[in-house]
Amino acid sequence: MAKKREFMQHWPVISLALVVLGIFLAACVSFQVQEYEVAIVKTFGEARKDAGGKDIIYKPGLHWQWPAPIDQVWRHDNRLQCYELKTEIEQIQTKDDYMIMVTTFVLWRVGNPGLFMRAVNTSASAEDKITDLVRSSRSREFGQRLLSQLIQVRDLGRTAATKDGELAEIEAKILAGVKGQALDDFGIEIVHIGTKHLGFPEEVTGKVFSRMVAERGRKAQEHISEGESRATEIRAEADRRRRDLESTAEAKAKRIRGEAEGLAAREYAAFAENPELAVFLRQLDALDKILGARDTLILDTNSPLFSILGPDATKFAIAAAKKADKKGEEK
Repeated sequence: MAKKREFMQHWPVISLALVVLGIFLAACVSFQVQEYEVAIVKTFGEARKDAGGKDIIYKPGLHWQWPAPIDQVWRHDNRLQCYELKTEIEQIQTKDDYMIMVTTFVLWRVGNPGLFMRAVNTSASAEDKITDLVRSSRSREFGQRLLSQLIQVRDLGRTAATKDGELAEIEAKILAGVKGQALDDFGIEIVHIGTKHLGFPEEVTGKVFSRMVAERGRKAQEHISEGESRATEIRAEADRRRRDLESTAEAKAKRIRGEAEGLAAREYAAFAENPELAVFLRQLDALDKILGARDTLILDTNSPLFSILGPDATKFAIAAAKKADKKGEEK
């Protein structure tokens, strides 16, 4: 009875020890894969394989294993990784012998976990492999381009002087050149390759600016020449239209002068037949131009200009008019 009572007194401690032992044993024979991970179990250093001889890839969840050192779990982050090449700024020679500085970043993840584990194992080693692959392909692709294909130059009022997709095309070709090799050799899936920085070394900047100034000067001269040619065309067209207008105006003026001369000749003929009437009309015209609506003059009516204001002026005018009518009837 004493032993039984003593056992009952220590039962909580024994139960706790059994629970701890159970948890320890469960931890030794199980492992958990997180949502963002991929895992492989290695038995005595070799990855577990399925019936087809392929590596067994463990997805997120709880899985069983033999205790170490029989089984070991290799796991890696399966999320998309962004890696900027270790060479921060690398100089590359273009096709037209200009040096440019390029900084590249790579988006990658584990594509073949078994091959990745055996070939590189860690992210640091994977990034070293990526650097070697991308640098070679990048130098080749940029080296096949002219500087003018890499630098976007825009004119006011005009479209881009270079294609907007040129850099994207280069990045796509670099990706195509390394994607297959990275996956086949190292189990690395490269999703995207981009250019973070594109510039010039300090010693090249002056040459580049000089070339840009020369290029702008050449284009300016082309615009000036085009403007001068257009101005010559406009002036020639204006001269032609001026000559046409002058010819038309001159012909019209000759016609009007001919009509006026004919009318004047007829009037002069009429005045020659009746000179008294002609003098009378000229005097009226002169007075109309000299006198205003409310002018008052005190003059000698015997003067030649104002003789029509005398008492016999009306009679003279009537007689002159009758004489002119009589001659008209006779004709």
